[in-house]
Amino acid sequence: MQTPPKEMGNIALINHPSRENPFRSVVEGSRMPIVVTDPNQDDNPIVFANQAFVDLTGYDLDEIIGHNCRFLQGPDSDPEVRRLIGGALAEQHDIKIEVLNYRKNGTAFWNELYISPIHDDEGNLLYFFGSQLDCTLRRQAAARIVEANAQLERRVEECTRDLEQALRHREVLLHELQHRVKNNLQVMASLIRLQAGRSDSEAMKVGFENLLHRINALELIYRKLYTADAGPTLELGGYLAEICETLANFHGPDRGIVLDVRTRPCHVPVETALPLGLILNELVTNSFRHAFADGKTGTIRLKLEPLDGTRWELRIGDDGVGAAGGLDWETNNNLGLSLVKALAKQIRATVEVDGSAGTLFTLTFQAQAADARAGRSAAG
Repeated sequence: MQTPPKEMGNIALINHPSRENPFRSVVEGSRMPIVVTDPNQDDNPIVFANQAFVDLTGYDLDEIIGHNCRFLQGPDSDPEVRRLIGGALAEQHDIKIEVLNYRKNGTAFWNELYISPIHDDEGNLLYFFGSQLDCTLRRQAAARIVEANAQLERRVEECTRDLEQALRHREVLLHELQHRVKNNLQVMASLIRLQAGRSDSEAMKVGFENLLHRINALELIYRKLYTADAGPTLELGGYLAEICETLANFHGPDRGIVLDVRTRPCHVPVETALPLGLILNELVTNSFRHAFADGKTGTIRLKLEPLDGTRWELRIGDDGVGAAGGLDWETNNNLGLSLVKALAKQIRATVEVDGSAGTLFTLTFQAQAADARAGRSAAG
């Protein structure tokens, strides 16, 4: 049975049946479920509920008025939430909290509950005002997002494990391939050395040595290409410097020939690095053999630097005897220079030759734009 309204505070105005009562009209017509409880009565019963609250819970008004709000709780309602609500009521302060409630038909719904105390002018507690908001759909949507994120994280973990396994497998295969190719190159080099040792022709021995140096250039770029952290490009300066060091050690560091190597960081595709390495091998080998006759000393220079945009310049030269009568680059058809021409054409590099003071080859070729900028930054 509905409790008669008290003649205190605004609750009497809300409960007053007069058609002229604006408070009752506003609260009754609100889409927000609203209840008012009386803490001055035993068990803090509900003394007012609007139609939205009836619609939300499914209870009739006579099943609501005069009862404590706990009738909305059920088997899965959180005791900790009940404790927090009880604490707010005891301390007479506002609370906003989400609680699992149950309708009359037993279906559960999530209720965003707001409770606020109502005091008189002297600060005495008169009522508690409570509003409800069915937040079930929002909670379900949030739960779906959490589950979707969890599934995504599991999928990412699975993909990461698969990728790591594939990378480990790739690394094993690359190491095996590297080992086999390295062994094959070593076998080839051993056969060439054996054949050179059996040859009585100096020209044949020189030819075998040239072939060994070319194999070394191939083996070196292969070793760099198939390291664990190798990418689609190769750092050209370091590659060329290693070739120079190998050639200097082979031709004898005690000859008094200085190898001056100056390079900027320059990443190029392997298809560009390999021809440039072979060109360097031919030209530096030629300088060691022919530029400093009769025990003369001198300098072989290598310089790699950016020009503009994506263009780079590679200068390979010496201050040796040079070519008698000058070097006719266009018509000279010896094997080494023919190979240099073919390799330069392969990467669309231009070649300029100056034989006036020693011998100087200048090659201009295209590299990646990002590395050209990096080279200019390092130079500046």
